[in-house]
Amino acid sequence: MLVFDEVVKLGSFTKAAEALGHTKSAVSQYITQLEAELGVRLLNRSTRQLNLTFAGQQLAKRSAQLLELLGLTLEESRALNAVPRGRLAITAPHAFEAGLITPLVAELVAEYPQLAPELLFSDERLDLLEHKLDLAISVGPQKDSGYQAIPVGTLDNILVASPAFLARHGPVAAAALGSLPLIVTPWQQDCHLSSARGESLSFSSSRSLRVNTSLGAVNSALCGAGIALVSSVFVAAALAEGRLQRVLPDHAGPSRRVYALHGYRQQLPLVLRLLVERLTARLARVQGVSVG
Repeated sequence: MLVFDEVVKLGSFTKAAEALGHTKSAVSQYITQLEAELGVRLLNRSTRQLNLTFAGQQLAKRSAQLLELLGLTLEESRALNAVPRGRLAITAPHAFEAGLITPLVAELVAEYPQLAPELLFSDERLDLLEHKLDLAISVGPQKDSGYQAIPVGTLDNILVASPAFLARHGPVAAAALGSLPLIVTPWQQDCHLSSARGESLSFSSSRSLRVNTSLGAVNSALCGAGIALVSSVFVAAALAEGRLQRVLPDHAGPSRRVYALHGYRQQLPLVLRLLVERLTARLARVQGVSVG
């Protein structure tokens, strides 16, 4: 099949023979045998050119598909034993830096010392091709960019504040949220909460501190600037250490999906596959984060 495909691509027995390292007569004999086995003529031959018959056109389509599948199978087999090396360029929001992406990449570098990671943390959605990136971690609805989007988790949103803030303002009741200082990100123009009992709560405050990143919201809450609605994964350590506390723990904001974007048509390279799998597992270990 490879010989037939090469003849079709190059349009010549002579050129196909040179490309494959065979003699012209061997290539011609192979095509003749193939036609005999199939019982149909595949090529109309003349002294100047080769033309595919209808049967030849159909076989050419199938052979190209089969050879592509064979190439993919061989590539996958080689990848099982390949050692990841070279440039690995990843972008992710700032809030994913300290507790998620950086430790995961450090683990991979320890396992595969020949990797050369490049980490670009930005809350802007960077185009993979434009910035020569291998993988992008993105939160929220995705535009139809033509890239593959792998779901790696779902982030919850909880209310948190510092102990000092809560000491100043006392216990927080749901009805009083609108009168308290809030820390708001651009995607939280209006705050909507729901309780485990199915109750809904919408509120806004004229006393708002606006920040443009989740990390900024977390840091502002740590400084006692107000109540922030942020994802558990970004405040897990601060909650465990007592630097932040839950506010209205029976209420939560809308969840947001997390995706790993890539531009590969087929299977991901091993190192990216490992990174996606480990990020998914790490997100799943954080309270309030589900996989998929």
